[in-house]
Amino acid sequence: MLNRDGKEVKTGSKALAVEKDFYTVTNQQGEKDATVEKALAEVDALGASAHSAFLRFEFPLEPEQKIAFAEWLGLQWVRGRSSRASGQELADKMQKRLIRFGLENADIKGASGDDPESDPKDQDEGVPLDSGTSIQIPDLSHIPKDEREKLKKELDSFEFVIPKELQLLQMLKMMSPAALPFLEAEWHLLQFEETLLFTSDELIILQRRWRPENQFLGIGPASADQIYFPLSPNLCLAMIRAGSTGKQTFHRLPKEEGEKINVASLDTWWSQLFRHVDGPLFPDSIPPLPPERVVVG
Repeated sequence: MLNRDGKEVKTGSKALAVEKDFYTVTNQQGEKDATVEKALAEVDALGASAHSAFLRFEFPLEPEQKIAFAEWLGLQWVRGRSSRASGQELADKMQKRLIRFGLENADIKGASGDDPESDPKDQDEGVPLDSGTSIQIPDLSHIPKDEREKLKKELDSFEFVIPKELQLLQMLKMMSPAALPFLEAEWHLLQFEETLLFTSDELIILQRRWRPENQFLGIGPASADQIYFPLSPNLCLAMIRAGSTGKQTFHRLPKEEGEKINVASLDTWWSQLFRHVDGPLFPDSIPPLPPERVVVG
């Protein structure tokens, strides 16, 4: 395993990409509740069954196996630390945006002499969301002007934290929609002549052809042209989103093609990188790690 300090260490497989109580919540009695983890275990079991079929070269998969594995892939996309950090960052920015709108509205009301206690129906409808719904802008006109000015200056120093329970609920809701991009793709099982593939705790490798219209856009499974998922040190699932949905093929490829996937893995990994004990060493030149955004423990 390659640690964050860049040093390679050997460790047991059970210690890889594991964080204690990552899916555990506290119930009303103040006790740890593993209900979410048990629900995820059912998805993991179905995904593991399909994964075993890949390793036995039972391919193409049966329709129910393909759906189960796509569901599991969707879960991988929404379950990890990076997904949770992105959700937290988005919620924090949205809350601050709403408060800024509320402060601006309060200043306008104060300047125009409007009654701070006016009918709530007269308030702005809110900030529209992609779903067509909106979030109500808070009425902050009851806050004294000097305190509003102080809040404007200090707002960026605050962080609005999503409760873990809401994060996990959002993860469960997004699992099935996140599976669709994987299902809506050709599936190609790639076998390499050597044990050489890397993997990481961010398992899904995304690639997209550069176009002028997407140069400033983020990338996810739904906007990627190709998605790669290492299944073993010499087996990889390639999902191509530029072809016909439902197509499944098998290919034996030379070492050089597997090394290209390793390059993509190095370009997209976020926190830890793993290699098989009998596989090639990590390259001497490792891309710099991004800043740590999640505090653990």
